[in-house]
Amino acid sequence: MNSVRKRSRLVHNRTSAWQYALLLLMLLTFGFYSLPTFFGEQPSLGLHGQTSLSAGDAELLARQGIAVQQTIASADKLELVFANQADQQRAKQLLEGQGHDSAALTLEFHANAPGWISRLGASPIKLGLDLRGGSQLLIGVDLDFVLESQTRNLVDNLRSGLREAHLRGGTVSRVATGEVRILLPQDAQQTPWLALIKESGGVRQGQWLLSRSGNEVTLTLSEAERSLLINNAVTQNLSILKKRINELGIVEASVQRQGQDGIRIELPGVHNPRQAKEVIGATASLAFYQARPESHFVMTDKEGRSVGLDRKPVLTGEHIVDARASMGEMGQPQVAIVLDALGGSKMSQFSRQHVGSAMATLFTEYKTDGKGKLRAHSEVINVATIQTALGNQFRITGIGSMPEAQELAMLLRAGALTAPLKILEERSIGPTLGMQNIEAGFTALAFGMAGMMLFMMAWYRKFGWVAISALLANLLMQVGMLAVLPGAVLTLPGIAGLVLTVGMAVDTHVLIFERVKDRLREGGSLAGAIDFGYRSAFSTIFDANLTTLISAVVLYSIGSGPLQGFSITLILGLVSSMITGIWGTRAIINPIWGKSSQRLQRV
Repeated sequence: MNSVRKRSRLVHNRTSAWQYALLLLMLLTFGFYSLPTFFGEQPSLGLHGQTSLSAGDAELLARQGIAVQQTIASADKLELVFANQADQQRAKQLLEGQGHDSAALTLEFHANAPGWISRLGASPIKLGLDLRGGSQLLIGVDLDFVLESQTRNLVDNLRSGLREAHLRGGTVSRVATGEVRILLPQDAQQTPWLALIKESGGVRQGQWLLSRSGNEVTLTLSEAERSLLINNAVTQNLSILKKRINELGIVEASVQRQGQDGIRIELPGVHNPRQAKEVIGATASLAFYQARPESHFVMTDKEGRSVGLDRKPVLTGEHIVDARASMGEMGQPQVAIVLDALGGSKMSQFSRQHVGSAMATLFTEYKTDGKGKLRAHSEVINVATIQTALGNQFRITGIGSMPEAQELAMLLRAGALTAPLKILEERSIGPTLGMQNIEAGFTALAFGMAGMMLFMMAWYRKFGWVAISALLANLLMQVGMLAVLPGAVLTLPGIAGLVLTVGMAVDTHVLIFERVKDRLREGGSLAGAIDFGYRSAFSTIFDANLTTLISAVVLYSIGSGPLQGFSITLILGLVSSMITGIWGTRAIINPIWGKSSQRLQRV
């Protein structure tokens, strides 16, 4: 009987070899990925398109007292590393004054970790706007443009449908945004007219609402369709803006929806967002039309000449999957276009049927005028005769300069926005403020850790040292998980989440150790008290962490920006505190005190 009890107790206070191996693997993995963060970063300046610093630039920086601590050359970029962000900012201003293109000078941060760590894929935690500094833009989507486009599209569809059905004598006109009126002939049979109007106007699908008064039919855009159009426009613009920012090479940027028609963009580390604003706010699209000299739909080319176009485009920019700028055989800038399968099929079918006809390329761009309103500027950049059937790859010429070709190619690669944008608000957060936030946040974390360590040592003695080890492992795992998790960005609320989860990890240890002390007061052995403490406290700890985890997940799903930064560190902290507080501490305690049968009054 005694042997059975002994065997049972030893099984309860025994950690398997595979558990030790798994714990060690997690600790080593996340510890490795946390190393770059602890090594830190230094501000640097990227000079794209050059591999060495000219003597004149080096002399200018030295004369202004700006010391370049390290120079790192790669295949297409030179990186200058500075001691602080003030030198980084001043160096950028000085080099811009020397004639360097501001778009080719990028504010970056160089990781101080040894190169072999970076080569193995480890990198520092990504910092948010409040810690790194940078720019924040609030952009509004022109919703009137979306609804007006839908209205005019309905007018064109109705006119084309009536023409093809040979229904004549009626008129189709736009009354207002989201409202179209059709006047039927007085003596006409109205049934075929109404059937076509319902079919072309999407009345049966509930997109437009139909009302009649005599021979007058009015179509009004439904509220459900209006909401759907607005939501789709903002969502698609959101996706395209992310692609455009990626094209600019801005890392750790945040693009999120704000309100019904707003988009908030945060650009950490970008303190001169001029180029970003120009590209983000530009609404450029490309469309191909059949040229018709007799058409009343007329556009002008670069020389101001009128070009008649068919009203319906052959192909729009939504089918463009790639665009590359290059120099043609005659030394003229050109853009090579690659279409998707559907676009290639449309272009091939049209060009086969219109060999010998002219096709025009229409470029449309929306820009803000002096009154803050968005205006469309359309221009025919190319008119060419179709010599042979075209496929999904072809080139367009007639572009003014190589920079214009490169910008056009970039905008086409990133996609055409479904609605024009305008910048409503621009804020800049200085790097000094970001550094102060980092220092304040981590000072609070250090003081919190120190206070909890002192308490655990004073109150729990030997077990207190175990708790301290678990707290350090917990912090190491959280930093490593933040560095590994794709898209995770550390913000100031995120640091608050770190501090909070460290405190919650202490709660785990307190619950366990107090249960152990209770059993010891009742006269139990230390080994039995350890087993009882972990078993009895587990359900309480699990339930408390689970409810907090649910709240954190909900906060992450409905929140944005700082709220998500706080919730992500809270979620990771709960997971790591469960692992280190329950599993990790017992792996240390079991081999040392788990088999002891002696009674201790103070653990």
